[in-house]
Amino acid sequence: MRALILGLKSSQLLGLGTVLLLLLAVACGAAATATPPAATAAPAPANVTRTAPTAMPQATPVPVAPAVHPGKLTIMVGYLGNERFDRSFVDGTGAEIYGRLVHGFLISTSEKREMVPGIASKWGLSPDGLTWTFTIRKGVKFHDGSGLTPEDVLWSLQQKFDPEAYKYIPYPTAQTISRRMDKIALTGQDEISATTKQFIADFAIYNLSEAGLTWLGHINPKRPKLWDKDQEAAYDKNPVGAGIVKLVKHVPASAMHFERFDEFYYQPKNGFSQDRRVKFRSLDLLVVPEEATRVAAMRAGEVDLAPVSLATRKQVEAGGGRLVFSPEGTLIDVRLFGCSEPKYPCHDKRVRQALDYAIDKELLRDKLFGGLEVFQVKGWSIVTPSTIGYTPEIDPWPFNPAKARQLLADAGYPGGQGFGKLFVNTTSAATIPLQVESATLAAESWKKELGLDVEVKVGDGAALTRAGRAGELDGQIYWADQQTRTDATGYIFNRYADPEFLPRVSKDPELDRLVKEAFLIIDPAKRAEASKKLFLRLKDESYYLGIGYYNVPWAVGPRVLTWQPYPLALYASALDTLTLK
Repeated sequence: MRALILGLKSSQLLGLGTVLLLLLAVACGAAATATPPAATAAPAPANVTRTAPTAMPQATPVPVAPAVHPGKLTIMVGYLGNERFDRSFVDGTGAEIYGRLVHGFLISTSEKREMVPGIASKWGLSPDGLTWTFTIRKGVKFHDGSGLTPEDVLWSLQQKFDPEAYKYIPYPTAQTISRRMDKIALTGQDEISATTKQFIADFAIYNLSEAGLTWLGHINPKRPKLWDKDQEAAYDKNPVGAGIVKLVKHVPASAMHFERFDEFYYQPKNGFSQDRRVKFRSLDLLVVPEEATRVAAMRAGEVDLAPVSLATRKQVEAGGGRLVFSPEGTLIDVRLFGCSEPKYPCHDKRVRQALDYAIDKELLRDKLFGGLEVFQVKGWSIVTPSTIGYTPEIDPWPFNPAKARQLLADAGYPGGQGFGKLFVNTTSAATIPLQVESATLAAESWKKELGLDVEVKVGDGAALTRAGRAGELDGQIYWADQQTRTDATGYIFNRYADPEFLPRVSKDPELDRLVKEAFLIIDPAKRAEASKKLFLRLKDESYYLGIGYYNVPWAVGPRVLTWQPYPLALYASALDTLTLK
């Protein structure tokens, strides 16, 4: 049985309550104690009870191994983040593609973005929604040939989510979960349990699953200590994972070179009905920031996959290639920082709404991005049509400059008088090639329609994220790309209801209450309805502005015969479906 279903609209979620009831029930009676800085195992409790477990794929006759092309797949991308290989220490975007290549996941994904067995052969949730239990598959190997053990899984989960991890791990999602974790322990010969202090709706879906977008569910070989900078630096120089390819050479800010991992676990000999090993012998991942250079390289036959904009279609096709779209791959996320402070104009909701109404989103779609095929003016913040709780009612407000001017005047800034300078911070995003241009168009609209003095600043994504957390962007706007997801509650919780998360969007106690109520609902149908109401309220508050989502266009070279990327993926996904001439 597949556990929690991903990728469904709210109207499809009614049957998920039954799924939750069928999950493995685990009762952990002992109170938590502080976990020391080295991974430890606890004895299995005697009072474990079980209901129907998540089913492991049935073994089938081993098919003939797929033919492996002797050549190389070459992918060019614009950005690779900080190029660290442990997700716990990756800040900002850009790392998704190489992280998912190198690492294997506790829970895998189907083509429809459902959770399916991976390194965990089955898993379950206790009736109170507090304890997740995972059975670890035998036969999984790391790239160095060593066997992956339950102790490796225990170490990996404790390193990211232990009750003390938030003191050492900079990644915000891991910090949030760590503060709500009770204990993580080895509770059976091949069984790991994680018990939280409160129900965390997206703990397994988005943090332990390949179907999610954080890739925190990757499993590392255990190290002597959970948190040690010297050991972390050594691991980055020689990253060992359990993913589809293994790293053989890394030239920082330039290239990563990989080889096929023949022992990748997702194959019939380990009980799977599919063979997800890649069908080529090696892979080069090259950093090429300029889109024009990537397109020229494809026309010259030097690259097989590259993210591009729709404007390059004719050039790609002239070189014998084509465009393949990854639907709902990413989105434009516009955040207003520090607006809970009365000293900033954006403290007034009317100012925030005026900024939203003054953006011509359809102009961005049609003139900049090239139309409906690649950009959809739908959703709000990180909520898209595939997100639980989505409703068309939260789609972006239409362009209405007259209403925008009236709202700004009502807030005390007629024609922009007395507003001061508005800074818009953005980055040259790898996932949305024209992100700087889209921020610039919005800034020009605010100048023209509202009379504001606006300056666009282009910076590094990781540096801007740190500046936002430090309060250095308060009173300013951050125009960024953001990952799409099926469940938005964890992301929303961090920014509206976690007092320790920086930057916290709002200090409104009512919003805090509404967010916490939605976050703690276990029943999927009820959570979908609560999320819908919550999103509508948050859209009205306008701390985040709704722009739309981006169907990521990939230029695919003539050497590629087949490739079917996953939806909700901004990285080059499903490479096992790719075949070469």
